[in-house]
Amino acid sequence: MRSNFEKIFGSKEGFRGFRAPGRVNLIGEHTDYHYGFVLPISINKFFYFYLKRNTENKFRVFSENFNDYFEFDYSDLIFNKEKPWVNYLMGVINEIRKIKGEIPYFDAYLYGEIPMGAGLSSSAAYEVSVAYGISEYFNLNIEKKEIAKLSQRAENNFVGAPCGIMDQFIATFGRENTALLIDTLTLDYEHIPFDIKSKELRLAVVDTKVKHSIAGEGYSTRRREGEEALKMLQKHLNINSLRELDEKAFELSQEILPSPLKERVAHVYNENKRVLNFVNDLKNNKWENLPKYMLDSHLSLKNLYEVTCEELDFLVEKALEYGAFASRMTGGGFGGSTINLVPETIIEEWIGKITTSYEKKFGFKPDILILETSNGVREV
Repeated sequence: MRSNFEKIFGSKEGFRGFRAPGRVNLIGEHTDYHYGFVLPISINKFFYFYLKRNTENKFRVFSENFNDYFEFDYSDLIFNKEKPWVNYLMGVINEIRKIKGEIPYFDAYLYGEIPMGAGLSSSAAYEVSVAYGISEYFNLNIEKKEIAKLSQRAENNFVGAPCGIMDQFIATFGRENTALLIDTLTLDYEHIPFDIKSKELRLAVVDTKVKHSIAGEGYSTRRREGEEALKMLQKHLNINSLRELDEKAFELSQEILPSPLKERVAHVYNENKRVLNFVNDLKNNKWENLPKYMLDSHLSLKNLYEVTCEELDFLVEKALEYGAFASRMTGGGFGGSTINLVPETIIEEWIGKITTSYEKKFGFKPDILILETSNGVREV
């Protein structure tokens, strides 16, 4: 990276680098923007952000993935349709400016190894690496929780994608061999032991290669439906979010809400319970219960929340048929990936069978990543 940086910007003096991980969500899907519980893990695929201060009175930035260069100053901090890759950086700079004032101009080199559109949260890793990197480089002392929150605001307000806080939080606070239980209402979090190697399992993420984007229509529609359901329930209940439904309130919701709103609420209510049960069983080393929670989550996302697709459903069905310990869709849905826990002893055979059957059905191969857990954002 140093030589690439020097090639583009002429000097690497004062250059520093930072990285943040992608993530896979074990369970707790489409709950974070309802202030519920989620249980993601950070993975060993990263977004890298290298920077050094310049004296040019402009930000100069190069993206290795897009092989593209761009310059801008503070007067240019508006959404860029022609170069969408730069908007995440601009969004973070804009949010930092609101709380810390204008920072000095710098040169930046961007590189991501997280597949885009696979549901592994490449955008949050980008935002968090930039926010943390800027804070560290310029001694801004922004607290880590605020790093996650301002990164989310950058995506919500500047990029225009209505994501919850989970992705930015796990990119910030992830830890090797643990899952991160996040209460997205209070932003309390807890590291839960998740050492799959000790269980002789491997983590396989299968990318359908059906691309989704959370700036897209399906995700926004689900958020809107949730808000609509909440407004209707607030006429009868003193609640601020679907997270607050107890059993009695949930039963009422199923009586008074029309379809598909009652189905959406049923998913959120039961998914929150599944997350807490999953965590409890992890803590008590009851791994034998985990596959059912993951499958129930997938079927709920398919039948009640309606965010899966033919490719995701096929992959989960075949994963289990070919011997996976557990499987479900992960991420926003409408494409993206499945998460699979597969016994080490059959992993190669399993990959072969999944690849062959998927190609036979859909005419192209899926991408399969064998991943490990990793630590959150840090300097490299």
